[in-house]
Amino acid sequence: MFDKCSCTVAIGGDIRSVVPKTMVTPAEIMLLQSIHGGDAVTNIRVNGELDATMDQERNRLGEFYGDDKVVGLFNQYGDLPNTLEAARVPAELLDPTYTPEKKTPAKKKTTRKRARDAKGHYIADNPDTPENEAYVEE
Repeated sequence: MFDKCSCTVAIGGDIRSVVPKTMVTPAEIMLLQSIHGGDAVTNIRVNGELDATMDQERNRLGEFYGDDKVVGLFNQYGDLPNTLEAARVPAELLDPTYTPEKKTPAKKKTTRKRARDAKGHYIADNPDTPENEAYVEE
């Protein structure tokens, strides 16, 4: 899985000739930066995910940009970056109106279970306290 991004590319680093690219991966952004200059690729925004393997993406980039450039940047068998964070894209190159979504891990659902003492017997609830001692959260 790769981040599917859109961006604008200043051809040869010239801001007078800017081309929009609608379907690029973080690896392709790194290739475009190596070809046109580090600050030539701007307004980067993640639009979704691309379901492709490393080999499929490497072949696609090799057919479009040439295998020598892909091997020169990522080595023959190295992994390609699949997220903007893995590609270390600076925040100033992102689209100013774009705020990346923080991927938070799913919260583990807690369950209530009857509380037991050291001998394994159930613990009763004490009605004089506000919390229920008969159950514990797992």
